[in-house]
Amino acid sequence: MSKESLKRKLLQLQCHFTWDLRREDVDIEDFEERIYESIKFSKQNNKLYAYNQLAYVNYLNGCNEEALTHLQKAKKTARADHPQDTEKWLVVTYGNFAWIYYHMNEVEEVETYLEKVKTICRNLGSASTYTANIPEIYGEKGFTMLKFSGKHYEKAKECFEKALEIEPDDPKLNSGYAIALHRLEPTNDKNKNMEKCKPLKQLRRALELNPDDAIVMVLLALRLQDFQQEKEGLQYIEKALSTSADIPQVTRYVAKFLRRQGSVDKALMLLKEALEKMPNSAFLHHQVGLCYRKKLFKLKKDMHYQSKSSGQIDDLTRHCIYHFEKAVELKPKFQFAQVDLACMYADAHNYSKADERFEIIKKMNNLKAEDWQHINLEYGKYLLYHKKLEKLAIFHLKEGYKIQNESYIRDNCYTNLKKIAERKISRNTKDSVAFGILGFLHQVKEEKPQAIECYEKALKYDPGNEDHLSALCELRLSI
Repeated sequence: MSKESLKRKLLQLQCHFTWDLRREDVDIEDFEERIYESIKFSKQNNKLYAYNQLAYVNYLNGCNEEALTHLQKAKKTARADHPQDTEKWLVVTYGNFAWIYYHMNEVEEVETYLEKVKTICRNLGSASTYTANIPEIYGEKGFTMLKFSGKHYEKAKECFEKALEIEPDDPKLNSGYAIALHRLEPTNDKNKNMEKCKPLKQLRRALELNPDDAIVMVLLALRLQDFQQEKEGLQYIEKALSTSADIPQVTRYVAKFLRRQGSVDKALMLLKEALEKMPNSAFLHHQVGLCYRKKLFKLKKDMHYQSKSSGQIDDLTRHCIYHFEKAVELKPKFQFAQVDLACMYADAHNYSKADERFEIIKKMNNLKAEDWQHINLEYGKYLLYHKKLEKLAIFHLKEGYKIQNESYIRDNCYTNLKKIAERKISRNTKDSVAFGILGFLHQVKEEKPQAIECYEKALKYDPGNEDHLSALCELRLSI
């Protein structure tokens, strides 16, 4: 059989090689670290998924023999964890075997594994030769997408929805779906209604089906905290700590809850214990940095900190920067840590390092729209308050506000822009830039009459401004 003919068959498989998992979408070292963390600490039966993921990482790193070793472990795990219906759980693994052997030019082995998949699919009564619409495949794909990168969360959600159509009461699938919804839909003004909050409902559903799922417990606690239901949330935090304090991922979320609650020292203690187990966790270092930052901001609120606590300010700043630097060193694509580090450099008046960090951030690829919204906000504030570059700051704040993602970040872009406009008008009632900003804000909110009025004023005070003229023409044509 020719390689072209083989590849046509391979592309029909459901496995990591056909799920559009591209190297440029993930930090491979960080991905591998997180897989090993799940093998070492997870109390759920996720090792099958983990070994398949490691095999794919091995392939991306050019280590096909090592990939085969991990696929053998995946096969052994499937048989141990699912002795009654092993074959269904091996469709993805066998697909990965076929692809690895294809890349090793082992045609006979490729054909062997294609035949294995074909036999399983036939026995399942599948209409397709090399795949089957079964929850085992949808579930593994969903959990892989969740772990791979934020860009794949929507695909993960779709996988879990398809799986739950077939197995609506499966605890593991419900947990996966809850996690996907939680990551995709942060609490904001659009879903501030508890009754209508889909992630909250699904987290409760998942915990009802599996009361011992510590990850779901802590995510539910955080979501309840968003709705000021801290008392109920704390019950889940305490239970998660009593059963799963040794799992670094659980500790990270518990610490986040405690930090937001104000129990920063307790959060720090837990995070430092977790770091002893996982010293290379970028997420843990980031959470530690956030705790030190909260302590720093609290101390700075003291009117007398300059005379009494300058040493403490310096110490907290150093600790904060150290852990943010460690986080981005371990995971360079961790945009939240990158932005937090840039902002801390700015607070420490190290503007050369802040400039350098923001330049790195602006060159990052594969970020979501809401990530760019966050970056534009923080960069805009940095330019405005630290560098005093108002024109450039206005540009970035506008870029952030233009992104149609309802969030406190977008609200913050709006607030900063409005403050700039109001401050400028208070100094000069004929400031065209200020009226241009107000016109822009009304325009984005589709308040066309108010936008037209503001742009007309802006042009009155600056008749030759092409941006204001273009915006005004566009608005008039749209009425």
